[in-house]
Amino acid sequence: MTREELDRFLQQEAEAFPGKCAYVIADTMEGAPLHEHLGDAVVPAASTIKTPVLAAALELVRQGKLALDQELEVPEAVILPDTRVFDRGVSRYTLEELLYWMITVSDNTATNVVLDTVGMAFITDYCASLGLKNTLCRRKMLDFEAARMGRDNVTTALDQRRLYWLLQTERILTPDLCRTAMDILTRQRSMDCILRYVPDRVTFAHKTGGLDGVCHDSGLFLAPMGPLYVGIFTWEGPDLDGDPVQSQKKFIGRLGKVLFDAYKGEQK
Repeated sequence: MTREELDRFLQQEAEAFPGKCAYVIADTMEGAPLHEHLGDAVVPAASTIKTPVLAAALELVRQGKLALDQELEVPEAVILPDTRVFDRGVSRYTLEELLYWMITVSDNTATNVVLDTVGMAFITDYCASLGLKNTLCRRKMLDFEAARMGRDNVTTALDQRRLYWLLQTERILTPDLCRTAMDILTRQRSMDCILRYVPDRVTFAHKTGGLDGVCHDSGLFLAPMGPLYVGIFTWEGPDLDGDPVQSQKKFIGRLGKVLFDAYKGEQK
């Protein structure tokens, strides 16, 4: 499939999707993306907000205000019912452990502890300082009342593109902290969106996110091709969060498979 054919295919799929779809595919941080549709559309971030949270926490580590080996309290009262980590009776975890669980299994309890530690205002201000023009952190995980009141976490495909490239090219934080972030992101355990139909061994630093009607996957392919940013965001779609039909995840997976096959032979 030529690049022009791929562009037409992606546009047709986005237009046929029963909801809204944005995507950005880019092989550099600057310049026009290879493929883009509604890249600057402001969308409910769901758990893709956790990548900016990760970067902001590491910025405070860079500043010496936090440390990766610093232990933080996780009181029983803040443990959410959807946790798969904090049900062992252990009450103290290092910041690095919390960041790992926040990203790799998208644990909401870990995220909320990090949010309390870093501060949502700091995260939003840090995003703005990086040129992420439409990424706002305004509520904790599972605080749906705040979302209904207009205080949702939001982002765009273009903002996410910029953040991943800033981390990959080590233009923020320190080289070691950028590598820490990318290492955590490559250990992501959610493989049911962009990688859903990809059988190859890949290195993909990414974060998924889902809510009712919302399903996203955003990240940077590092091998076997790349670096190549691929971000696919769907919202106002048909699926309830946790719906076994998973039509939005399957939609993202179909696009991901076509994109992977089209670009896997390209290595910088």
